[in-house]
Amino acid sequence: MPIERSIFSQNLIRYRKKRGLSQADLAQATGISNRMIGHYEVSSTLPPIEKIEAIAQALDIRPAQLFEDPNGNNQGSVDLSGIDPRSIKKLKDILSLSPEDRNDLYRILNKMLRKKQLEDLENKK
Repeated sequence: MPIERSIFSQNLIRYRKKRGLSQADLAQATGISNRMIGHYEVSSTLPPIEKIEAIAQALDIRPAQLFEDPNGNNQGSVDLSGIDPRSIKKLKDILSLSPEDRNDLYRILNKMLRKKQLEDLENKK
């Protein structure tokens, strides 16, 4: 049975091969281990934002290109093109928190988002 790869994994492989790089070459260019490059190519696990940026820089592409569906179907893909630099910095800050602190932050964020969804529903009535 063939492996079902994420859009990110498919693009990582496609751009790496397009640049004529082996996994070892990309690992050396990014400072990410060869094993992790291989993992990102077969797993649905996304690397941390700083690793995505390093990979994109090594491949000479924008980070958002790693999430674009090559077939033009963007359902389920992540569009990073509209994210402002301040939000990217905040995301990096969040990722620097301990897992427990991130979970606390996510709980607060989820509560705020649920509140907004309820307000939006009320406003539609």
